[in-house]
Amino acid sequence: MPFLVISSSILIYVLLIIIFYPFAKKSDLKRRRLNMIKGQNMALFDEEFEEPFIKRVIFPFFTGILKGISNLLPKSKGKKNKSQKLERSLRLAGFGITAGEYNAARLMITGGVLLFCLALNMFIHLDSALEILILIVLTALSVIVPNLYLGFRIKKRQAEISGQLPDVLDLICVSMEAGLGFDAALVRIGERLKGLLVSELNTVHSEIKLGKPRREALRSMSERNSVEELSTFIGSIIQAEQLGIPINNVLKTQAKEIREKRRKESQAKAMKAPVKMMLPLVMFIFPVLFIILLGPTIIDLIDQFG
Repeated sequence: MPFLVISSSILIYVLLIIIFYPFAKKSDLKRRRLNMIKGQNMALFDEEFEEPFIKRVIFPFFTGILKGISNLLPKSKGKKNKSQKLERSLRLAGFGITAGEYNAARLMITGGVLLFCLALNMFIHLDSALEILILIVLTALSVIVPNLYLGFRIKKRQAEISGQLPDVLDLICVSMEAGLGFDAALVRIGERLKGLLVSELNTVHSEIKLGKPRREALRSMSERNSVEELSTFIGSIIQAEQLGIPINNVLKTQAKEIREKRRKESQAKAMKAPVKMMLPLVMFIFPVLFIILLGPTIIDLIDQFG
């Protein structure tokens, strides 16, 4: 009973936070901006405090714990290639942590699952075999789920970048035809659009402003994301710059090819749909239809000849 009361209280509290937090944040931000415009309470307005509490306090706290645990973990010299592969996967997923910090996070999750099982055992008494089975299953999930989530995050990030690339290419092309240079076109994209690809282009522009050559900045973006269309686009930009070809013509061609490729992929998926629908039809829909159509007839036959 106490466990049920505590769980219900936590659930209600979380639901109230989720429902009213956006409205409270919007109202508070509006009030602070109005006070800033009036010249009152300017010391209260700070961009850092406009960030959510979780991002300002919770994430740095857990990041510090992860770094401390990762420093305590033994450094294996024989698994250097595996560590490099893991760090590359983390970079492709958009996580700014090292392989040691990732392993420390997995260790914390596994420890949290074990503590949860122990706490659950204090309130709910189950059979010993069932408790051991639950413990093994939850521990296995705590080990496997982070890797599955990492792969899902990589695919989702690559798909989002690939989906946004044609619109970004068109906007760069239009901006350059209007008289802007390539770097200025990147600035205009950052003002007009949002998304992962726009953030990566903003990073490229910042690196160029700091003195990094454009080719190296573009190659770094290609290595960070590992998207085929993006790599082709960057290679074409670098080649056009070396040969003196107008970049806007290259951008038009690239956008057209990407859209054509996407159209063919959509057609291929549409052609595979009937084959994939056969299994649900045979297993779930056809038996119900047979029962509805033949059921009354079979009942009549049983009554007559039974």
